[in-house]
Amino acid sequence: MSLKNAFKITNIGLLLMLIFMSCKQGTSTTQTEENKEKPTVNVEKIQQGALASAENNTGNVWVKPHVMQDSIYDMMLVTEAFEPGARTYWHIHPAGEILVVTKGEGYHQIKGQELEKIKKGDVIKCPPGVSHWHGAVKNNVMSHLVILPNIAEGSAIWQDEVAFEEEK
Repeated sequence: MSLKNAFKITNIGLLLMLIFMSCKQGTSTTQTEENKEKPTVNVEKIQQGALASAENNTGNVWVKPHVMQDSIYDMMLVTEAFEPGARTYWHIHPAGEILVVTKGEGYHQIKGQELEKIKKGDVIKCPPGVSHWHGAVKNNVMSHLVILPNIAEGSAIWQDEVAFEEEK
């Protein structure tokens, strides 16, 4: 086979591959009203760690510890993963809390302030001693890293359930 024919075959193969890929991408459908309520991310992918206590959460929240307080580190680092619509109750961290959103979309609110929509990449600083809550939007999961500094001051003081109904 000549070098010229080999290039032709390679170019035809590449062209066919590009056509196939563009056809496959073009077949995606837009969300219908019926499936807008369904999670846009596979819930099973966030179910790592242990299911958190239902006493302090609405819906299913999964907690996976990474760094726990010890004689060297006076802090905690965990991942919290929220199924669609799940959220914490109002709570306070005596030394504050830092959230780094790693997946999905959610909400965060400090008592007395506006509701804040959060998404992957956002960093939220919850001041020490201030009541707040956080959780996923109703049609998507949300997970974040939780950094609790100075854990010797206390981890969390749990309060009431959040009276929040997401608009349809």
